[in-house]
Amino acid sequence: MLRNLLSRAGVRVLLAAASVVLAFGLPPARAERLESPLELLHAPGNLLVAGPLLEANVKGRLVFGRGEVLGGNGKPPPKIDVRAPQAAIQRVQVGRHYIFGYSTARPDPRNPTRTIADPAGAILLTSTGLDPALFDDTPAARAILKAGGSEHRRESRRFFDLLMKALAGPDPQLQNLAVGEIALEPEIGARLDDRARAAIAKVALDPAVAPGVRATLLSSAAARPRELGQWWSAAAVKILETTPVDGYAAKASDPTDLVLVAFEVTGAHAVDIPATVLRRWVRSASPALVERACLALRRQSPAAERSAIAQALADPALPARTRKFLDGHLHRLDRLDGRNGARKDSTNRS
Repeated sequence: MLRNLLSRAGVRVLLAAASVVLAFGLPPARAERLESPLELLHAPGNLLVAGPLLEANVKGRLVFGRGEVLGGNGKPPPKIDVRAPQAAIQRVQVGRHYIFGYSTARPDPRNPTRTIADPAGAILLTSTGLDPALFDDTPAARAILKAGGSEHRRESRRFFDLLMKALAGPDPQLQNLAVGEIALEPEIGARLDDRARAAIAKVALDPAVAPGVRATLLSSAAARPRELGQWWSAAAVKILETTPVDGYAAKASDPTDLVLVAFEVTGAHAVDIPATVLRRWVRSASPALVERACLALRRQSPAAERSAIAQALADPALPARTRKFLDGHLHRLDRLDGRNGARKDSTNRS
């Protein structure tokens, strides 16, 4: 049940079908299969409720009025006070109607396999596809959330069609939900045909789509190419080739983790990346991306890595922290080459 309480403290690199779910500083309780978002929303102990937003607290809380209970047992109080991440608080509007999923339990510190009432109060559910479980109360949202209320309905053709419609639709929260289902629900993968795979690839390559959504699709396809399609390798190279090195304008659209996923999946599967594409990332303002680019260049040839670093350091517009990282990286390469040279000399003498 711990994963029912989890809230993402920051996006991490996704290399499997599921994103990593983090608590507010707490590790996952079990390494079993992560529930799909709709399984989680309708899991025992969780509640899915529709209602108006009464208050948005900058300190991390949202207060809703109780409307229709769409999932879960028990009767929520007339006012439902839940903890929420700042990103969710910033995008909501008092007076508007939402559908939200939450839990009031937390792991028992004496027995992590059990839960107890959380003294800090209710918290919005957060997992792959739920970032967090907070949706505009629209007919489209109600249709997909209600259709996902049972395993039988989640296996229906109608539910699959609703997912694919949400995947290509304009609602970013429903799109994220659909991606979570595709990533985590094996039954969905079994239904995918060439047309559906093409639709998934289109979303993964769309720069207007949230980078986290694209990263989940890319990592899932790399892990399950027979189901999601073989498009992922070309898409990963395209992402590295076209994503702005200095990021997108909107803070919420930071592509760093998407690019990290592209580096990870191409590296794990030995996908060829043109040196010109890798050299552009050596100038990135993100040391993590600079390091990945340097490692990929080194796999092509140590000389290519050193040449790209020298070109970057010669650029007066290079970001200061990138320059600092590359200076340190060069020192580490020099030490490594020195040790390797000494080891070679010792071997030759013996």
